[in-house]
Amino acid sequence: MNKNLFLDGYIERIANKFELSHPLAFEILSLAAILDLSFDEVYHHASTIENKVGNNDGGLDGIYLEEDNEENTLHIFQVKSSKSLGDNELSKFVNDFRGLFVEGNTLNLPLNDKVKVALEKYQALVKSGRVVDTKLYFIFNGEKTPQNAPLIKRHLENIENLQIFDSNDLYEQIDNLASEGKKRKTVDFSFMAEKSNISLRNDPQALISFSIQNVKAVNFRLAALELCQLLELEKQINKRVDTIFSDNIRSFLSYNKTNKNIRNTLLSDDAEYFPFLNNGITIIAERVKIPKDMQVGLYPLEVRNPVIVNGLQTTRVIYDIYQQDKSKLEGVYVLFRLYETTDNELIDKITDATNTQSPINYRDKISNRRFNQYTKEVFANAGISYLCKRGETFNDALSISLHKSVHSETILKFWYATFYGEPEKAKGSKSKVLEELFDATTNENNKLNALFNGDKNSFIYEQLLQTFKIYDFVIQQRILINSSDDFVLFTDELIAYGVYKLFSKQGGFDIEQLGSYYQQVFDAIIACIEQEKLAKEKIKKTYSHNSYFKSAKSRFHLNDKLELSEENSIFE
Repeated sequence: MNKNLFLDGYIERIANKFELSHPLAFEILSLAAILDLSFDEVYHHASTIENKVGNNDGGLDGIYLEEDNEENTLHIFQVKSSKSLGDNELSKFVNDFRGLFVEGNTLNLPLNDKVKVALEKYQALVKSGRVVDTKLYFIFNGEKTPQNAPLIKRHLENIENLQIFDSNDLYEQIDNLASEGKKRKTVDFSFMAEKSNISLRNDPQALISFSIQNVKAVNFRLAALELCQLLELEKQINKRVDTIFSDNIRSFLSYNKTNKNIRNTLLSDDAEYFPFLNNGITIIAERVKIPKDMQVGLYPLEVRNPVIVNGLQTTRVIYDIYQQDKSKLEGVYVLFRLYETTDNELIDKITDATNTQSPINYRDKISNRRFNQYTKEVFANAGISYLCKRGETFNDALSISLHKSVHSETILKFWYATFYGEPEKAKGSKSKVLEELFDATTNENNKLNALFNGDKNSFIYEQLLQTFKIYDFVIQQRILINSSDDFVLFTDELIAYGVYKLFSKQGGFDIEQLGSYYQQVFDAIIACIEQEKLAKEKIKKTYSHNSYFKSAKSRFHLNDKLELSEENSIFE
């Protein structure tokens, strides 16, 4: 295996880039592989490393809070560069997490700024009435063995939201991410639809088939074992199962409550009722051949390149059972909806409509839009790797050769905060920002369409490049700021907005003025905070950085202090 060749290469590269020890570089690599962020973003936003060392981190190596109006997830990491796995290490990790995020640091542990801010943001979300999903990741640089299998099993059974990764899992995660950009090889498969056990005379129907325009549609019942045969074929041809979910908007959510219920149903006496208890699976294929009648008593459905766009969770649970004991699936059936189309716009609509249980991932949907392809070229010419798709940290040669790297969603969020002028929305609702920009790529009635429609002469490319320069400067200054000015850990979007507005007021972007404008905004925000604190005291309420900088009030106050106008809109 080339596992060590790749892992050691990444670790060396990270260690040199950030001047870190190899164990700390392994932490950055692990977080990047699981969160699918660039190494720069992990180092600045997810790792608890402070001042190039690990101290006062509360026992946690990574904390990443995905904040969104729709869904909030807290990712907690413990990373060990050692080859062995200890019972005490796992128990301590869980206890350290509980001590901070369940009990609220009642032991008053000294915490560095990164951990303090993450805890404060988490507390603010919970106090506002939001439910925050939590995922715990324990990663070690050894291997799972028969000797430590009972230990791992016990901890996974006791802690519902815990995942344990060894070096092989990490290597596979990187390989899966790096494979996202590779072209999927053609898969041809035939579903054998189950006949009715009610209509037995003449034609015991199996299919509900129809067409709208040039799109064929078929509804049918299929044996769960046949679904697993499709996955086995996918793995044989494309070396992994994930490629069959390439257009799915979310990945496997591990064994959360819903997936545990699916598994329990499949393994219970109620398994035969599964078609009644499950919404089924939706598949889109490039080609579907439908029989006009029974063929020697069978209903074969030939498909080319089927992709599961809804039902990923159900499929993965079924396949897990299949790999452990396929006999458990005998007599189990699943309902299917199958569509033949290559129309990307229609595929998007079907995917959106059939995935309503959690927010759509617009980061994935926007990644293929033409404006992003042009932006990638513009950034590369400036020495920046602009990462649009999942896994590009590991599969894009530019992310290795260029000096800086950043994910597109980060730049689009900061563009929304600066040029579009809504830093509070950019900070608090990333998915809504990406949803609006995605709509702008195709909807001519969207007011941003002229920027994001993929025209190579659009103004957006220069704007995004200027956005990066402001964003990068703000992040670098945050690292240098005295820890007593803790508000800067909450104000990236607002500071970037203020700096941009000062450029706009002067009539153009001049990189030499970044330092001067940053200081003006910094001083103005200090004054805004004092003003807001006094206002809160008068009404006997507590001031919070997190709440203040998520409100439009902070933007209004900053504009007032800097004598900036709200009239200079992106449309003008």
